[in-house]
Amino acid sequence: MKKILFTIALALLTGSVMAQTPEEKAAAKAAKAALKEATKQANKQLSEGMACYNDVMTMQQTIQMEQQKGENSNDRLIIENEAKIQPRSLEGLGLLTQALSTDYIKDSKKFEAYKAMDYMSTMILNSELVKASKKEPYDRAALAAAVFAISEACHGQLTYGKPEDQMQTAILEAVKMKFPKMHAYFAYLCQFCIEAKDMEGAEKALDAYANFATMYPEVAENELVKNPEYPAAQFAFNIFFTAFNDKNTELMEKYYDLALQFDNKDSHNFVLRAKPQMLKEQGKTEEWIAALKDMIATDPYGEVGEIGMQQLMAHYNTVGDEAVEAYTKELVEKYPDSKVANYCRGFAFYGKSDFANAIVFFQKSVEIDPEYADGVYNCAYCYYQAALDKARSISGKKMKSQAAINAAEAEVKEGFKKAAPYFEKFRELKPEASDRWASPLKVIYGNIGESEKAAEMEAYLN
Repeated sequence: MKKILFTIALALLTGSVMAQTPEEKAAAKAAKAALKEATKQANKQLSEGMACYNDVMTMQQTIQMEQQKGENSNDRLIIENEAKIQPRSLEGLGLLTQALSTDYIKDSKKFEAYKAMDYMSTMILNSELVKASKKEPYDRAALAAAVFAISEACHGQLTYGKPEDQMQTAILEAVKMKFPKMHAYFAYLCQFCIEAKDMEGAEKALDAYANFATMYPEVAENELVKNPEYPAAQFAFNIFFTAFNDKNTELMEKYYDLALQFDNKDSHNFVLRAKPQMLKEQGKTEEWIAALKDMIATDPYGEVGEIGMQQLMAHYNTVGDEAVEAYTKELVEKYPDSKVANYCRGFAFYGKSDFANAIVFFQKSVEIDPEYADGVYNCAYCYYQAALDKARSISGKKMKSQAAINAAEAEVKEGFKKAAPYFEKFRELKPEASDRWASPLKVIYGNIGESEKAAEMEAYLN
């Protein structure tokens, strides 16, 4: 009984599912008609595209036959056919691309369609490359379409080709050799687009170049693809550089990380410095500060990082002592072996006339880099200024004893003696900057009893 009831229930359920309202029937009929029309349209495009292919082959054969005749060739016929090949190829390429982008073409027809696409696209590519090599005007859009189409056509032939088919075997072998080489063409296309300021085209080409192995896994292990002659980062840098000159911050941001990967010191440094510079020009202070901190973190002990430290130091100097204190303290904690970090920390103390603490950090910067002119100069100036301050503090002041006077004067003299070698080193490093070392050295030499050297400095001042 249960079995009978279950059967009845199943029948009722099936009937309820299958039953359609008039609206549902109309919709199903319309969908069927639409599918039929789409299939018809796709196959029409396929047929017309293949007709273009046959025409192009015929025209190319005609040209070759006439050229083989040598002096007896019909030049007019050659010229006429050459003029027709490109437009007919572009037409065929468009039709086949549309047809194959649908699900309405039978697999059995796809190999021949992709073969035709390959042939016509190659004709277009070769034609435009010849023009470009001769510095003649060329159709960049046509060249781009050809590069993308050839790659897709190679992929399609390998996908739908039948190796057991003797007629296809030779074609497939040729495709296997040609396909990996197409990777490089995306690099060339990217550069063409950059030079033409076609950044949208450059982005598309670079995306294809960088992701070629993912798009076409059948060639991923090929050496030409695994180890390309040009890194994708190189073209990312070229895009970034162009974007910088065009003040296109959106594009700079997009390619910043990849451009940084380009293994070229000058390019690397340019990328690091360009981003904060652009943000500063736009008045985006907070973003600029964040970019400088990123720049420092990326290269804390190199030229670029040091430039970032100095720029931030200059900024915080305009904010106030508390900002300078917080910034420089954090800086030496993060980068204790950076000459510029220590210099900045010393400068924070110098700004408060705390020469004793300033000297500690200035000396550390010089220990890290004995040729660091700014560090050397500030060591000299701190000792010099401390000695001058001491001299002023005792000038005209009544001392309890001659011994106290002598001790104070000795302290001043010792300060000048400590300043002297730093100023002399700075002179060695910056001989052209006599306006910064001649006057203090004259004072120093005069106070430590080296009159001849003092006279020498006088000559620089006069």
